[in-house]
Amino acid sequence: MEDSKTSPLFLTGTWPVRTHANRFFGEVKADGQHPRVAALVCYRGDLVALSLVGYDTSTSAVLANLWLRESVPFLVGEGVSWRGPRSLKRRPEAYKQFSTQLAGTKEMHYIALPVSAHIAEGILHPPDLPAPPKDGEPASKKGQEVQQDSRYTPQPPPMALPEADRTRFVLGNWDEDYPHQRGFLGHLYAMRVLFLHKHAEHPEWPAIWAKELWERGLTRKLVQPITEALGIKAWVLSGDLVAWGHLVGDGVRSGWLPWQEEAQSTGEVSTLLAELGTPPDAVAVA
Repeated sequence: MEDSKTSPLFLTGTWPVRTHANRFFGEVKADGQHPRVAALVCYRGDLVALSLVGYDTSTSAVLANLWLRESVPFLVGEGVSWRGPRSLKRRPEAYKQFSTQLAGTKEMHYIALPVSAHIAEGILHPPDLPAPPKDGEPASKKGQEVQQDSRYTPQPPPMALPEADRTRFVLGNWDEDYPHQRGFLGHLYAMRVLFLHKHAEHPEWPAIWAKELWERGLTRKLVQPITEALGIKAWVLSGDLVAWGHLVGDGVRSGWLPWQEEAQSTGEVSTLLAELGTPPDAVAVA
């Protein structure tokens, strides 16, 4: 975590997220078309953000190949340092794309993002909460009778459904150290990590919560910067709801997440944590 003497009190990132204004970082190639790359973010080899500039037919051809799960070659520009993949491929999730025509030209600006980097999609379609464990449930009497039958053939257990991926991606401006506060909190809300949204007497407290959760999330590896990024900055948020719950619980108990004027009893702290939706094991006091 940063030195408190030099670290700002709040997340100082601004909106909107802008790509690097005075350069391109290479080209992508599809069907003989070569639109230019204004911004690119990859995580573990998969595409997280792509900003393209070119004619509509060129950019559309590139994105069409990506949506068909085909790899798209990335031709890195001269003098550009890039340790990410040279062949771009999509993540196993839905994507959103946006486009606009550049003023005074016939070229288009396209942006492609997975829904895990799209705040509105995350809020409107949050993942289901994990089901509570069912270990220790006694077998039914009928089931026991069937198993005792010599003609009974053991059946394989039902196929387990894959656990929902709650990983989120936060985007920020290339020349700023932090994302916008609401960008970070929006992704936490999309993951169903509950936090202090507002306080009538202390309107600055939600901003303190955002900064503390960000800085301490970095320390606990719940927030990690993505190094494979050009033109913009990006961070990955862990989808571990229990770990986020522990972080909130520690903050309320220790006082670095303010919520009331005076220090309160253990029971009152536990009540608040329950209201915030923190997992029960995160409210236990050592």
